[in-house]
Amino acid sequence: MHKFKERFDVFSDAVFAIILTIMVLEVPVEIVHGQFDYRQFAINIGIYVVSFCYVADCWYKHALMFNEVDEVSHGAIILDFVLLLCVSLIPAFTHMMISDVTSVTVGMCGVSYLLVTVLEAVIAKSIIPSKGGSSDDARRTYGYIFGNSLFIGMGLIVLFTALSYFYPVPGFVLLIIIPIQSFISNAGRQQEVAEVSQLGRDGLDTFMDLSEADKRRFMGYMRSYGRVAHRSGVSQEERERAVRALSVNLQKTFGLSDRQVEEWSRRIDGGQYRHGQEDRRTRPREDG
Repeated sequence: MHKFKERFDVFSDAVFAIILTIMVLEVPVEIVHGQFDYRQFAINIGIYVVSFCYVADCWYKHALMFNEVDEVSHGAIILDFVLLLCVSLIPAFTHMMISDVTSVTVGMCGVSYLLVTVLEAVIAKSIIPSKGGSSDDARRTYGYIFGNSLFIGMGLIVLFTALSYFYPVPGFVLLIIIPIQSFISNAGRQQEVAEVSQLGRDGLDTFMDLSEADKRRFMGYMRSYGRVAHRSGVSQEERERAVRALSVNLQKTFGLSDRQVEEWSRRIDGGQYRHGQEDRRTRPREDG
């Protein structure tokens, strides 16, 4: 089954790669009466950029969802084939919308965006990552990381598509922002999944009980820590400093106990925090 999963991943990646390749090959170069049409070329490049961002973002979320899965069910495979079919049509719908901005073309493109997002949400919910804890913990982690962004995305698509029925141009402008914004905002998803999944059951319970504002604050502290701890060539002293800063921020902001802060820090840092604490306890004090 593991080999089948590998072939499944290769097939999916190949489909995304083919879609992106065909997109760039189909960017036309317009020459009218011997003159290069810069305006039409700019429009064609705009279509390509929006379509590229959308397809690349779909691949990123797809790879991230299936990266933590060791086995894929038959149902998930069927859903994934439908998703790939819908994604392959996105460039055509985007081209149609940008070429002729009407309530019908913008609405059709919005419906295609919505269908892809719904399929991503269904697939994310149906697959259960087998790494980093129990299936229930994995569901909760993925539900928080993916659920929020996917449901917000669906709401915005529905809103902008409805707006385009009455005001096609504003709806069109807002709708093409979604792929670009999603492409940029999803850059840190993989690290967020890895960090939240390391908290353990008790830590995950505490994290899920936080308000949305506190969750965002928590992930901000994690990103600050990650920028130092995961930097190439970081020293052990810098890493320990980053863990101590993370611990202080967690304790001050969320009022966690010393035991909970140490447990979270130990899990997040893969044992570096604990080893640093033991080193400081066993290190002889220097006389002034």
